[in-house]
Amino acid sequence: MTMQEQNKEIKRADNIIWNASSDYSLNSEIKAYDKNGKADLYLNYIIGSVHKYYNYSLLEEFFNYLKKDTNCKLLEELTWIALENCTYKKAKSERLVLENLRRDYSKKFLNRCNPDLSFNIIDQVKIAHFKRALGEKPNTTNLALTILNDLEFDEHMNTKQIISRMKEIIKVYFQYGPHFLAKNILPTSHRGKSIFQVKVKGSNSRRNSFFKRSKNELRRAFSWLKSVDQINKYDRKFMQGYYGVSILQEPRVKALEKILCIGNHKNCHVHFTRGNFDVHIKNNTSTVKHQDDILKQREKNNIHYNENFARNNNSISNLTDKIKNVMLVNRESSCRSEKGKLVAGDIWRSFYVHDNKIFIKNLKNDVRDLTVDIMLDASLSQKNRQEIIATEGYIIAESLTRCQIPVKVYSFCSFHDYTIINLFRDYDEVYKNNKIFNYTASGCNRDGLAVRAALYMMKNLSCNRKMLIVLSDGKPNDMQCIPASGINHIEYSYSDNMGVNDTALEVRKGLQEGISILGVFTGRNEDVAAAQKIYGRNLVHIKSAKRFADTVGVMLQNELNNIL
Repeated sequence: MTMQEQNKEIKRADNIIWNASSDYSLNSEIKAYDKNGKADLYLNYIIGSVHKYYNYSLLEEFFNYLKKDTNCKLLEELTWIALENCTYKKAKSERLVLENLRRDYSKKFLNRCNPDLSFNIIDQVKIAHFKRALGEKPNTTNLALTILNDLEFDEHMNTKQIISRMKEIIKVYFQYGPHFLAKNILPTSHRGKSIFQVKVKGSNSRRNSFFKRSKNELRRAFSWLKSVDQINKYDRKFMQGYYGVSILQEPRVKALEKILCIGNHKNCHVHFTRGNFDVHIKNNTSTVKHQDDILKQREKNNIHYNENFARNNNSISNLTDKIKNVMLVNRESSCRSEKGKLVAGDIWRSFYVHDNKIFIKNLKNDVRDLTVDIMLDASLSQKNRQEIIATEGYIIAESLTRCQIPVKVYSFCSFHDYTIINLFRDYDEVYKNNKIFNYTASGCNRDGLAVRAALYMMKNLSCNRKMLIVLSDGKPNDMQCIPASGINHIEYSYSDNMGVNDTALEVRKGLQEGISILGVFTGRNEDVAAAQKIYGRNLVHIKSAKRFADTVGVMLQNELNNIL
């Protein structure tokens, strides 16, 4: 668009605003343009009507108040959702055509939404808002609907009431201050996002679809031209501050995501860490608090283990003995061979059936040809069992270590659209089992993606026998939906049967690749059936800490007998 065309659209926006406000002396700081830079008829009419029906000086003071927050644009965006709703209700009786204009705008807005984009909570609220404007039932999270219900003010509220209500909403759902973070929302990357903007189909950048400021502030306040890569960089930075620095370089992570984050896990991301934090990274108060909570939980895990030291040590001894017994029984095996100890009774086979395998060769089963991965469910549903799960993970790992079986231990959880794999110890780190007490629970659990990631990590191991032990509540649940596919374009929540079926599918794939997968159930009795659907017969239900070693021991004995 040329400069002359831009000036023409600015004048057109002014005319719409003047007409709506009935004030031709008004020089509105805010104007609305569509993605092509054209003055938007509906939104500019709303801007003018806000000036007409409300005390804009008070609103301007409120917006200046919000600017004290580093994420003021998010809060401004919430406010404009509220203002659009109540202003439309006030103005529609005076301007009958406004109803059609709103419907047209809502359709255009929703058409621009990219269904493959991982929306944050504000995107969800906006989409739900404009679906309601079309008389459609929004298909979104309960949290987004709750916020929207509180935001959709009626036409009888005055300016002071609107401002008062907005402050209350911010207080309830968000923490206002120099470092903003939603209190009741899983944190997402909001910095730099501006009002009423969504991903435009076929574009790698975000364009302004609501307001632009004039003159020197044009584009500065409400335009967002960040690419998806830039957004992901911010998200990764947040994850590193919240869960620990990545142990993989970004190019390697992106390559892994192209392999792992497909199908039901499209639009997801992975973060591999050891839970170590970079002291040079400046974090907000919420992130610092989370890091402090992790340290406190480590202490609780250690205290719990030591308070039950005798029982835990006895469990380790018992489990170690059970594993060693299996190894002794299966230490040697034999097979027919073309060399070895001659079997006199089989000599005839060489002459009559040309079978030269008339010898017996003794084989030694080398324990070094076996590796075991232990993956701990670290979702928030395990919050009340954190100390127990850390202890159980330690008991299994320590028992395997004493049997000289290489073992790797990590936890998994999901946060926003990231699945976090937190590595406690690797195969050769035989003296680091105590790192398992760094286990802490938060977020959701996308079990299918976690199992897929675990199996991929095990895929390239040189050993022939591989085992994955998963300690989980058997209840996959993640905020990131399974993306739409086929002709119906319906998204499915990653929970209940959908989550269970997806995880069961990944487990079956692993079994088909020759990897033994065992489930240790750590959830509620009513969820046992779901866990059984995922792990089948290779599942044990831990009903008592005293019986932990015996229960897991029998499972390990049976599986080791099968693979050794």
